[in-house]
Amino acid sequence: MNLVRIFTAIILFALTVTLHAQKREKQTVVINSGSRLTGTILVDSSDYLKLRITSPQVITLSKSEVSVITPEQRTEKPVIDRNGYSIRISVSALTGRNGEGNTGSMSIHLSNGYRFRNGISVGFGTGFEGLDVAVMPVYSDLRYNPLKSRFSPFIWMKSGWSFAFGELDNGPYYYYGYPKSQGGFMFNAGTGVELASWRRNAVNIGIGYRFQKITYKYDHNQNEEIMNEIVTCFNRVEVQLGFIFR
Repeated sequence: MNLVRIFTAIILFALTVTLHAQKREKQTVVINSGSRLTGTILVDSSDYLKLRITSPQVITLSKSEVSVITPEQRTEKPVIDRNGYSIRISVSALTGRNGEGNTGSMSIHLSNGYRFRNGISVGFGTGFEGLDVAVMPVYSDLRYNPLKSRFSPFIWMKSGWSFAFGELDNGPYYYYGYPKSQGGFMFNAGTGVELASWRRNAVNIGIGYRFQKITYKYDHNQNEEIMNEIVTCFNRVEVQLGFIFR
């Protein structure tokens, strides 16, 4: 659980910094002589005004010199069409419970897809995750963004197969003689919010549900060539941070 708390704090901090940076709009200051100065207001007190013209140049004006302050007059940038091909990189914290109590692990995914004008995106991807064994999921990815604004909620669903690597050499199955991992079906669904930039790229955060089935096979009796199976199902809560490049 501590892993999820730390990961959630990092996501909230990154989102706060991004939103704070977007709030600093430039202002145009008209002084009594009629001259105009355009920049970012750093301090606006009752006695003086600090204005950043260009970084790191900052000037201080007495309020008696200021005639009026207005938002910068500029042409609004058009919203860039975000439909088409994209690459998505995401890092997630997976948390849940097993026979020993609370447990957590990390997940890294790389996917690509195509977004249509109706907000539906389809694609496929892969990644790396650590459960009882390391697994590499290969999945289809379906997403939906209902809004075309810069800040939009979205939902996602992934489904596919995870290939397992290594052997289960500890835990409750030690007496079966090192079962071999065979992988299994995976499913993932969740919801989140996406914050896009003017350059078509975006950052998103989300929370979802992750299911993973892993089958282990072992020789019950090598002389008689009898094979048995152990099926383990993992249910995890996922907290995700992702980046989209178009």
